[in-house]
Amino acid sequence: MTSKDLNKKATRLLEDLIDAALHFPELRKKGPKNLEWKAGVQIVGGPEIRKLNRHYRKKDYATDVLSFGAPEPFWSSGYLGELVVGLPVLKRQAKEFKHSVNAELTILITHGLLHLLGLDHERGKTHARKQAQWEARLLAFTDAEPRASLITRSKK
Repeated sequence: MTSKDLNKKATRLLEDLIDAALHFPELRKKGPKNLEWKAGVQIVGGPEIRKLNRHYRKKDYATDVLSFGAPEPFWSSGYLGELVVGLPVLKRQAKEFKHSVNAELTILITHGLLHLLGLDHERGKTHARKQAQWEARLLAFTDAEPRASLITRSKK
């Protein structure tokens, strides 16, 4: 699959996951009041995701997914923000967890979307548990296997 094809796949996945999220009143409350939500996603190489992670999170390594929430007035108009997925980490994790690149991409986009909606596992155990539960619920709307959330599997 080419980079262009993977970016198209990521965009479709994000659109489908946003549609799934809108089915949950609790998640709907976390987003803009606009009935139609949108967000962007881009797959990038290792050096680029590392540079972004270093600049925005002060962590000098390539990561799997970064979430950038939209500022006002974009948020109020329904634009949630942008996700950036690191391709080398995505591929490595897919291999490590013995599932397809598509399954890993779905897991990462699900995780990032929840960050755009304000969930943040880094704020403590309660927040991590809540985000893991939402990841599992949204992944149930997809064909990703296994359905383990990114947060849950990182604790193993």
